[in-house]
Amino acid sequence: SESGSRIVDQLRRLGYSVDWRRQRFTLDDGLTKAVSEAFVRLYEQGLIYRGEYLVNWCPASQSAVSDLEVEMKEVDGFLWHFRYPLADTHSSHERTYVEVATTRPETMVGDVAVAVNPADVRYKNLIGKKLLLPLVGREIPVIADEHVDKDFGTGCVKVTPAHDPNDFAIAKRHSLPQINVMNKNGSMNDQAGRFEGLDRFEARKEVVDALEKEGLLVKVQPYRHSVPFSDRGKVPVEPLLSTQWFVSMEPLAARCRSFLEKGEPNFIPARWEKVYRDWLVDIRDWCISRQLWWGHRIPAWFVISQTDGVLTDETPFVVARSEEEALCQAREKFGDSISIRQDDDVLDTWFSSGLWPFSTLGWPDETSKDLD
Repeated sequence: SESGSRIVDQLRRLGYSVDWRRQRFTLDDGLTKAVSEAFVRLYEQGLIYRGEYLVNWCPASQSAVSDLEVEMKEVDGFLWHFRYPLADTHSSHERTYVEVATTRPETMVGDVAVAVNPADVRYKNLIGKKLLLPLVGREIPVIADEHVDKDFGTGCVKVTPAHDPNDFAIAKRHSLPQINVMNKNGSMNDQAGRFEGLDRFEARKEVVDALEKEGLLVKVQPYRHSVPFSDRGKVPVEPLLSTQWFVSMEPLAARCRSFLEKGEPNFIPARWEKVYRDWLVDIRDWCISRQLWWGHRIPAWFVISQTDGVLTDETPFVVARSEEEALCQAREKFGDSISIRQDDDVLDTWFSSGLWPFSTLGWPDETSKDLD
């Protein structure tokens, strides 16, 4: 409130010729109503959903962050080369292992495959074979995927779908499992075996040391590369499987692209059309939920059994404009012997900011003369 007043005072003193009667605060009643209405309408149209997907996770603030809140920074790191032994050592393969290069060895305990390019003649005879995942002993397959760059590193890519967006896409294409080995505070979880409880960067050192002791470390190369940092927490972002709320973007982007083909909108200067078009191509679904205490609380209510009251990712929910409406919906679906609890997550600030051009004119009140 204090900061907002100061900003408005500065704008007035600068002589901004805006209609000050339309001044609106992010959390005032009018915008709160608009946010709830927009969420419910998008949900009813099938454009908002809740699911477990890979998100940008900030271990410092322990919240999901949007792509726009991620800053890529050049850092001096290393490229570690390891040997993954073939499981079938009794056959006459030319190789007894494959060599994998990675900048994040701590995630290897969550590997579910090693991928090669189908056109890479070096590894064609290994596609479909099994490897033994070092330090874990789990058998993982060698798979072929066109998105593997055969000229980078060794041409063999470890596939860790719960901790890398490219690997997540590979796993979807090949119906591979997802093994999350990290807690939301950046420490290793019980899926990490002997490394459980270690901070992710401590685990990195311990994994490398363990592989070296087992004779599986081939070499270490200095490597300067881009690492995503959280703009909010100022720490490296962890791509992490998490149950969040999303807006399905492709149906919306497709509509925008169809208008763009007709020359709408008309950009001046014209070069901005390409920037706009790039935003609309290969767009990812928008993660709109945040694990913060500041913001518009998501208008979804979990239906709680009065006997246990435990929330899980499978707990059913209803989406409504108010708690009263949510309770009515829940009772219609699940009977009277239930209670409901609103989701603690809040919405990404841009969800409400995006409504600004018409929420300031009175939307969703269709009788608003200003809106008309």
